[in-house]
Amino acid sequence: MSQIKMRLFTYFTGLNLKSFGISLIIRSQLGTDPWDALFVGLAHNVGFTVGTWLVFISVLILFLNAYLTQKKLNLVSFFSVFLLGLLTDLWLSVLRFDLHQIEYQMIFYWIGLFFLAVGVATYIQGEFAMTPLDELMYGLADRFNLSLMLSKTLTEIVALVLAFLVQGPIGIGTVIFAFCFGPLIQFLIPKINAITRDVVD
Repeated sequence: MSQIKMRLFTYFTGLNLKSFGISLIIRSQLGTDPWDALFVGLAHNVGFTVGTWLVFISVLILFLNAYLTQKKLNLVSFFSVFLLGLLTDLWLSVLRFDLHQIEYQMIFYWIGLFFLAVGVATYIQGEFAMTPLDELMYGLADRFNLSLMLSKTLTEIVALVLAFLVQGPIGIGTVIFAFCFGPLIQFLIPKINAITRDVVD
């Protein structure tokens, strides 16, 4: 397999795993990260699907990033956003179940968090484009001379407030995500990189 084909395979496999993880976390009903909570809250209270809101808000963020960085819009980001929204809706339509026992909710939540982290750690190996939210973190940091941590925190707080206003699924899962997702990503990236390095680099 050629280098570019392997990068594409890695990138799209990662997006699919990410959307699967997002869907499992949503179905666990324990709470999601702030941005997904916003998408779910809008879908439940305004209309349209979770994936549609993911695409719509992500595209708005893409334009905001272009303004902040004074750079052209990344067409790969456009395509990946639409694909992620489509895959998320697809997995949510497949994973149609309601969990009411906390032990099963926790099992599905942690499985979802794992797949989400694996997906992110996988698609970044393709080295095509950052997600709009990651681009926003860097764009705010560069434009207003902020640290990446502060920039990330500010965007998460804004998303959390908006999710609360639209009655998004904020709960114990939101807290778990805040503390565990970053370390899990850091743990998985070198593992995934070791698997893909020989064929991607």
